[in-house]
Amino acid sequence: MTPQNDARLSVEPARERPARSRLLQLPELRHWIAVPFAMSIVVFALGLAAMTPAYQSSELAIDQRLSTEHVAWLNAVSLAIEQILGPRGAIAILVLLLIGLWVVRRTPVDAIAVVGVTAFGWVFSLIFKYAIHRHRPDPGLLADPLSPEMDPNSFPSGHVCFAVSLTIALYFLLRHRRWSPWILVAGFAVSAFAAWTRVYVGVHYPMDVLASFPASIAGILLFSGIWNRLAPPVLGKLPFIARLESR
Repeated sequence: MTPQNDARLSVEPARERPARSRLLQLPELRHWIAVPFAMSIVVFALGLAAMTPAYQSSELAIDQRLSTEHVAWLNAVSLAIEQILGPRGAIAILVLLLIGLWVVRRTPVDAIAVVGVTAFGWVFSLIFKYAIHRHRPDPGLLADPLSPEMDPNSFPSGHVCFAVSLTIALYFLLRHRRWSPWILVAGFAVSAFAAWTRVYVGVHYPMDVLASFPASIAGILLFSGIWNRLAPPVLGKLPFIARLESR
């Protein structure tokens, strides 16, 4: 990715001030359509390959082994992560980000961009979920199934897609800080642990969680290109955003 120059909003010419927000332009790939498309094809291929009987049996064996090694404290941590990164928890996080950036920091453009990046990368996974339609591991075949998942679609993991998308959104927001690379390191480490817990709980196969990384990244790359072409002319014409940014 090559970061674009920080955009600036303005109000009246006599009172022009630099805007607080930095995300009127998002980092963007030159081939912002072709690369996400190619990544999506790879994700689709992984999903179809994972559904072959021989491979699915080998993945089920991993779930079954982990299901016999459950411990109480790790069960509690895994189920807490399930709630935090699940639909309700994810929406709560997005609302808090929106309020924090818009109301507290007075950076509405950043608020919309961060929530947009996170939400799009997360929801983009639904394309693969409903196209591949891979069923979750059968809880009847596990020694200790922990989670009564309702949605039968297993590929990819929405929990992991949300964690990855949130990581990238926060990196975009803070990428000008010297310590910003550590956001990626910490965020992807948390995402990887969340991925492991989804297999540990018994609601995903290993390939489901591994494919979540390229699936969400592909969505974000596409969103960045769309945002950079649509958001600046629209947001730049909204007076209440310009006023709030310049205060």
